[in-house]
Amino acid sequence: MIKMNNNFFEEYRNLSDNIAYYRKKAGLTQEGLAIKANLSRGYLSQIEAKNVAKAPSLEMIFNIAKALKVPVYKLFMHDNMDK
Repeated sequence: MIKMNNNFFEEYRNLSDNIAYYRKKAGLTQEGLAIKANLSRGYLSQIEAKNVAKAPSLEMIFNIAKALKVPVYKLFMHDNMDK
């Protein structure tokens, strides 16, 4: 993880909310998604945490999107139509 720039807190918060949303929509636990995305459950928990202190790398975001079978851009959308 990379130290988060506080200027983009809302964007990181939105990213983590979308990851949690699509994970739950796919019927996956944090452990299940972590296994599919090849990362630890603790790492995923930090990404989804409400008080995001660190940001995932692009590689991790790509792995998560692939595991969730959603286009990467959907993880960055503010007003997601699927919600």
